[in-house]
Amino acid sequence: MEKNKKWHIFEDMTAKCYKALDNGNIINECWYSAYDTLLEIIEEEQKKYPGGFGELAEIDERTEYKYNVQGWVDDYFKELNALGDYDRIYKDGLRLLEAFQWAKQSSVQIRMRVVNAMERIGMHDAANRFSEEWVGEEPDDINALFASLIFGKKEKEHA
Repeated sequence: MEKNKKWHIFEDMTAKCYKALDNGNIINECWYSAYDTLLEIIEEEQKKYPGGFGELAEIDERTEYKYNVQGWVDDYFKELNALGDYDRIYKDGLRLLEAFQWAKQSSVQIRMRVVNAMERIGMHDAANRFSEEWVGEEPDDINALFASLIFGKKEKEHA
């Protein structure tokens, strides 16, 4: 697989992001740009090599763990949560869910972040629908059932 030149950009950006955090700065545009660059890389690679990055974990495997993508994505969403940027968690979480097949790797963590963000920004009906659809897709997933119970209940309370 030919290396996408944007990996160098992503690597530089993530280093700057972590350095800013180490210096006591909160999440900033660097993190947003790095996330956008990562999704551009994923989209380009999927077009070039259909099925190439079917799962988030495959990125680290195929790049020999050079960029620690899964770890960085987790840090990104943790920082957004600490900042209380639920709108960005919602939007970027959906983008991540849409980017992969999630057949081998669980999407639970991202889905929980998305549905929680929906609730936090007042999208009660949408959070209820999202969690109900999740139950429909994964009826044996206890997290989906939990989300449906919690967010379905909150939706009714706000009605």
